[in-house]
Amino acid sequence: MIKVLKPGLETTVQDQGRKGFYAIGMPPSGAVDQFAYTVGNMLVGNDDGAAALEMTYMGPELEFQQDAVIALTGGAIPPKINGKDVPMWETIYVRRGDVLSFGIVKHGARAYLAVAGGIDVPEIMESRSTYTLCGVGGYEGRPLKKGDVLKIGDGQKRMVEEGTRIPSEFIPSVTTPTKFA
Repeated sequence: MIKVLKPGLETTVQDQGRKGFYAIGMPPSGAVDQFAYTVGNMLVGNDDGAAALEMTYMGPELEFQQDAVIALTGGAIPPKINGKDVPMWETIYVRRGDVLSFGIVKHGARAYLAVAGGIDVPEIMESRSTYTLCGVGGYEGRPLKKGDVLKIGDGQKRMVEEGTRIPSEFIPSVTTPTKFA
């Protein structure tokens, strides 16, 4: 389980999206940066489609209530575990009681937290993605709030070693700093 100590600006549960329902008025939703989302799941050994957290501009503060394997991908958002810097685009082991926190995104707009086993929320229309406009999917159809507790699923399919990284030439480079008006 993961307890939300601070929610960040807009942190939601996302996956590959809810495809094939536009005819009845339901847009796909899903991770905005499909590459970063997919690589995160690869780094933790999940199958395609496992739900992850999408963080927009400012990340949350999360307490792990069990040991877990995670990866952080996407926009440059300075991550820390128990106040110490940790890398992005790499497999990281966290222990029960560890607190993961972030600063404001320095480059890009969204970052992703993939957890081995995925975030366990109900599937709605073949997806776990949050669509906030109608309050569908994800964690109660909304961005995370302080005090929410997320269940980690059991969908990890491959064991991975701590420190596993993708080659640096495959990590997207965003060089324009994010500017807030």
